[in-house]
Amino acid sequence: MKYTKYLWILAATACMTSCDEEFLNKVPTANASEEAVEDAIKRDPSAVQGYITGYYRNLIAPEAQASHDDFGLKAFELATDLMGSDMTMIVSDFFINDHLLTNRQAAYRRPRTCWQELYAVINGANEVISKLKPLEEEGDATIERMLGQSYTIRAYMYYWLINLYQQPYQWNKDKPGIPLYTEETTRLERVPVKEVYDQILADIDKGYKLLKGKKSQSKSELNEYAAAAIYANVLAFVNDYPKQWEEVAKYAVEATKGGKLFSTEEEFLSGFNDLGMSEAIWGADIDAENNTFFGSFMSHMDSYGPGYADTAYKMIASDLYDKIAENDVRKKWFGMEITDKKNPHYNVQQYVQCKFLDVSTTDTGDVFCSDYIFFRVAEMYFMAAEAYYNNNQPAEAKTMLETVMKTRIPDYTCEKSGEELLEEIKIQKRIEMWGEGKRLFDMKRRGEDLDRSKAINHNSSSPTHVEAGDKRFIYQIPNAELNANSAIKEQNP
Repeated sequence: MKYTKYLWILAATACMTSCDEEFLNKVPTANASEEAVEDAIKRDPSAVQGYITGYYRNLIAPEAQASHDDFGLKAFELATDLMGSDMTMIVSDFFINDHLLTNRQAAYRRPRTCWQELYAVINGANEVISKLKPLEEEGDATIERMLGQSYTIRAYMYYWLINLYQQPYQWNKDKPGIPLYTEETTRLERVPVKEVYDQILADIDKGYKLLKGKKSQSKSELNEYAAAAIYANVLAFVNDYPKQWEEVAKYAVEATKGGKLFSTEEEFLSGFNDLGMSEAIWGADIDAENNTFFGSFMSHMDSYGPGYADTAYKMIASDLYDKIAENDVRKKWFGMEITDKKNPHYNVQQYVQCKFLDVSTTDTGDVFCSDYIFFRVAEMYFMAAEAYYNNNQPAEAKTMLETVMKTRIPDYTCEKSGEELLEEIKIQKRIEMWGEGKRLFDMKRRGEDLDRSKAINHNSSSPTHVEAGDKRFIYQIPNAELNANSAIKEQNP
């Protein structure tokens, strides 16, 4: 790959974070004209890699990082998990307001950083698409792979944005959504939810097809299996999509080919800190150069580490913990010995998480250099099982469920049928994906209420029951955007 001076120019400009006219400015720098950059890309398309490097970095170490509870996509996953039913914390620390469902106001940091950082990634993707799209017809695999990643990441970022800032598609298709920016269009207004999803579906379809059959350089690069996983998650929201659940199942099954289910207890208890683990489909390779130290996922999760989780333990809700079979290896993801009776977690120590361990805790790397995992194959087995059930294929649903569960409980079989089978799929997925940022969006797309009344270890100030569609499940549009963008006329309640 040629690393011309334009590579650094492109990398620098990939990190724009505002959604006003400055955000949309595509002139890379005063030191080089747009024509010069375009000419450089025509001579060497790989020069656009700077934008790709930039948008991947914004997923893990955003340039707009505002606080130690802001570390890109994993921060948003953690925040939304704490907004759901299955994760709890009882001390006041970073993320407590997410758990209390109060971290949503227009002036607050969480709505602002989610907005800025997700749109920053979209901006980088738009730059790649606008510069490489004219070269797509050449059929060059490298160009197609870069385009495929960019369409896919744009789809995924819009998927996150529309579900953070508006209620789910099925009941809100005509409601105001979010601004929509592509390489061809600039829509500063709140585009209706359905039109946003139309763009998401067009992007993920294009991205998946461009990535299909092309080998990625590493799991930190979006690949066809990650694109299939995103496709399945998107389609699960779109209730009026033709043959919806058949399509969800198709892409979920395809995504299972992106890794191999764990087969040993050692793998289950390794800390979920290595992108090289067999179940990983896509994630981020974290090292000493790109880690965000105390402002990182493991700082807030590893109960044994030197970060914020050293005192602000994250726990599984007791009612979900009680549903884990005694011979299920996943039971060992929770529980730590606490001898100090003054510790506020003393009476709930069995629920403290030890699923996520920093590489410094497992003696496999330097402190807070743990990789991030965004998708893994186990999730897609549960997604396929749910899709098959909803498509009136209970036998196939049971097969997918038993396939993944036999690696968790060796003698597992499922004799349930009807609604009981569906409930089993849901519960096992909740156990499996605990702490991986999936619960809130599952609740939203199914129209499930938030019910914390059956657990004994939620924060005493947290709401116990919140109906689906409540305003507390979405953020307000941040003030910074409202001040910069006069086209937005509606604010969320």
